[in-house]
Amino acid sequence: MPPAPYLQIFRSRFWLLFAGIHRSSLKMCGKCLCALFLCLVSVAPVAPSAAAATQNALCSEPLRVRVSGDYFPFSHRAPGGKLIGTDVELVRTVFDLIDCPIELEIMPFKRAIVELSQGNIDMVPFASITEHRSKFAHYSAPYRNELARLIFRKGEAENHPISDINHIIDHQLVVGHERSSYRGRLFDSFMRSNTGQQHVYHTTTTTEGIRMLETGRIDALVEMPSAVMGVANRMGLEGAFEVHPFPVWEEPVHFMFSQQTVPTQLVDAVSAAIREVRRTEDYKVAFGHLALPVPDTGDPSAPLMD
Repeated sequence: MPPAPYLQIFRSRFWLLFAGIHRSSLKMCGKCLCALFLCLVSVAPVAPSAAAATQNALCSEPLRVRVSGDYFPFSHRAPGGKLIGTDVELVRTVFDLIDCPIELEIMPFKRAIVELSQGNIDMVPFASITEHRSKFAHYSAPYRNELARLIFRKGEAENHPISDINHIIDHQLVVGHERSSYRGRLFDSFMRSNTGQQHVYHTTTTTEGIRMLETGRIDALVEMPSAVMGVANRMGLEGAFEVHPFPVWEEPVHFMFSQQTVPTQLVDAVSAAIREVRRTEDYKVAFGHLALPVPDTGDPSAPLMD
């Protein structure tokens, strides 16, 4: 998927928003004053430059951002080795908007959580808010929905009429789960229970989980369906798996920042940029049914509040 052209669509509008001079405020000005202001911006963009300088002061060094190499279509390597995906392009767009350089690094999720808590990396995308993580992390505004379902080998889901998480135990299933990833309170409680933990096998990557499911070493995966199907297709396993209808979990995800290295002012700037990206048609096209809705406030220019 080619990079979505978010940046040129609303860069100038974002700087007005971040400076506290939103379009709804400009309506209150007289026509002459508004015209004068707009002329000054177009001829000598003082406000954007000042805002950019503020941002550069908050991130004078490139931010170290952990991404996945096999979380298709959100974050993965292209055949030539470049990191691409809808989440990766969103990350690049958001940090371009606030003029903050970033360095992307592939890292297992479990290790990334530890590195973030110690301040060795600065940010992890597609992160859920948990009590444990909140002890060492800041969170941005949400940017898309994430969901988890049980993924079975083709033709096997109907053999397991699951309508309760504990039916995994009743059916004597072993399900794969990527280490340190969060799949909601329901599954988290199940995974930590004395009986439930005997039915969970922890994997390191999506690819490892798919291989274990393919070879029968586990019975199902607790994972994002689009990620599993996308990676499976790239592995030559198109049509090999199916999604069980039981809703394990669904909620918005965020950028997660280290409290040791990232100031809250920078998190606020990132959140403002995310909210503006969410207004664009390109965002809706890129994320489809996982896109977050824009609240109907009666004023399409009003800032989004999450």
